[in-house]
Amino acid sequence: MAYTPIRSGFTGPSAKIGGSSDYHIDLKMLESLPIGERVKAVDSLARKYASIGREIEFSNQGVAGQRWNPEADLATRVDLLNRAGAAHSKRPGWQSLDFYVPFKGKSRFDKGAVEDASIFLPGVAGGSVRRGTAKDYGYFSESLDPKGNVLFRVGHGNIDRPETNENMAISQLPQKPSAPPLQEKVSSQDNLAAYRQGLFDALGMTKPQEEKKQEPSLTQSLLSGVLANAFQGNPFMRNYMQQNPYMQGRTQSTTDFLSGLLG
Repeated sequence: MAYTPIRSGFTGPSAKIGGSSDYHIDLKMLESLPIGERVKAVDSLARKYASIGREIEFSNQGVAGQRWNPEADLATRVDLLNRAGAAHSKRPGWQSLDFYVPFKGKSRFDKGAVEDASIFLPGVAGGSVRRGTAKDYGYFSESLDPKGNVLFRVGHGNIDRPETNENMAISQLPQKPSAPPLQEKVSSQDNLAAYRQGLFDALGMTKPQEEKKQEPSLTQSLLSGVLANAFQGNPFMRNYMQQNPYMQGRTQSTTDFLSGLLG
């Protein structure tokens, strides 16, 4: 599955989030989800937090201070996920994680590092999000799959700062036709022509008419041969003509003039 992080309120002081520690976040994932899917879900949240300069930092005993790195190898992420889940009090059917989202380079204990931070929930394409409040969980959101099953829940949000879209559907973006990939290698002239036509079609442009190449006339061919042969017997002049761009141009312009191409 693909996951889209959906904002679910903001962190807040203990009195506003249903108790427990100030400004922390509680994420619950359906335990029956394959471990790979749970890792992907946390990865999606970590990348979203990274885009706003924050990192996921676990806080329960045994994993306190450890941060989630979505670029770490899979074994490392699975190990940290399982240890963070084991460090949380057990909730039947759920793997629960407690964490903060301090700014990168800051500790969760630094003033201003975790206060009023955005909270995100893994949204499932084609599913929906359901919001609510609970006395011991503060403001929370649930992520449902297309069949209505709750896969994720995130809570301890500030009840004074709910989202305006209380319940929402998550649509999967339509696939738009695109031009052929630019990195694709063109192996023949036929492929090149098809590639260029694909680009014009994708951009809604009309392919310009290509200039027709003029075949040299009999007169041009004969004169070119005469000029070339005139210097063929002289090694010095032959090398000079072949290596001097100016003389090469003079030879061609003389040929064109005598052929009538220059008026």
